[in-house]
Amino acid sequence: MEDEHGMDGAFTGPGPQDIANGTAILASALVREAQALASAAEGLRGTLDLFVIDGNSPEAEDRRIMREGTREAAALAGALLVAARHLLRSTGDPVRAAHETLGRLPRGTLSAGELVGHLRAAALAPVTDDGAARIAAAMIAETFAEEITAAWEKAMALPAGKGN
Repeated sequence: MEDEHGMDGAFTGPGPQDIANGTAILASALVREAQALASAAEGLRGTLDLFVIDGNSPEAEDRRIMREGTREAAALAGALLVAARHLLRSTGDPVRAAHETLGRLPRGTLSAGELVGHLRAAALAPVTDDGAARIAAAMIAETFAEEITAAWEKAMALPAGKGN
C-alpha cells in the first residue's frame, strides 16, 4: 500500500504571478545596481578632475587607469539597464532575455562574469517581503546567468568577422 502524504504536489514552484513579480523586482534591483555603478563612476571622475598632474609622472598613468575604470563602470551600468529592460520585455522567458541582452552589448568592454556578478547581487537584494517573488527572482537570475554565460562563450569562440 502506498503512503499518502497530504503535502504531495503542494509546492509546484512559483506561479505566473510570482514570475511576473520576480521579474519586476529583479529588474528594479538591476536598475539600483546600475545607479550605484554610475554614481561611483561619476564621483570618481569628478574627483580625478580636481587634481592637476604632470603628464610624465607615475601619477598620470594611475589617473589614466582610473579614468578607464570609470568608463568601464559606466558601460557596465548601461549593460545592467539593458538586461533589466529585456527581462521586463520577456517576462517569464529569461533565456530569450539573455539572448536579446547579449545582442545589444558591445564586445570587448565587458565580460559575462561582470554582468552575471551584478545580476546575482541584484537577485540577492530585492526589496520585497514576497517570498515567492524572491524565489522566482533568484530562479530567473540563475537561468539568465547560465544562458548569457553560455551564449557569450559561444559568441567569443566564433572566428573573427563571424557573428556579433
